[in-house]
Amino acid sequence: MKRAIEENNLRDSLKNASAMLGELRTRQLSPKRYYDLWHNIAFELEFLREFFVNKEEKHGRSAMELYELVQHAGNVLPRLYLLVCVGCVYVESREGKAKDVLRDLVEMAKGCQHPVHGLFLRAYLAQTVKGRGLLPDTGNELEKSGGGTVEDSIEFTLSNFTEMNKLWVRMQRFNRQQQQQQQ
Repeated sequence: MKRAIEENNLRDSLKNASAMLGELRTRQLSPKRYYDLWHNIAFELEFLREFFVNKEEKHGRSAMELYELVQHAGNVLPRLYLLVCVGCVYVESREGKAKDVLRDLVEMAKGCQHPVHGLFLRAYLAQTVKGRGLLPDTGNELEKSGGGTVEDSIEFTLSNFTEMNKLWVRMQRFNRQQQQQQQ
């Protein structure tokens, strides 16, 4: 992926990123090992995000075009991670309204049905949005440009948190069922 980014090859960088993200589809890792894998991949996605930010000199696509392009990734989980990565660039570029993009991302993240995968996806979404300052707030640039209000930020945070809680309950129920079957 990094080689494709250095060569300004958008197609190969997306293909390689999708393959890397495909490793997160595994069900054979414990949550601790899955976290280690997820953490390393999240670190690598920062290089991809930087590539997307430098649109004109690198790949010549707008953030909106990238947002539409990554929706064609083959598997759901890699597609969702790519959407979060590009969605943040989309909001940062001010091409899209923060409230609309964030609402879209929270809704699309429901496509991940596996509880562990969904929890980590939603954690990535929350950390990326918070870390980049992409939540509209009183007096910040996003609110001034019509990208949303504090209420939209609260709605995003609560929706994401609610879905994370549902996934956590499903994961706990699944673990209890496995323990009962082993006995």
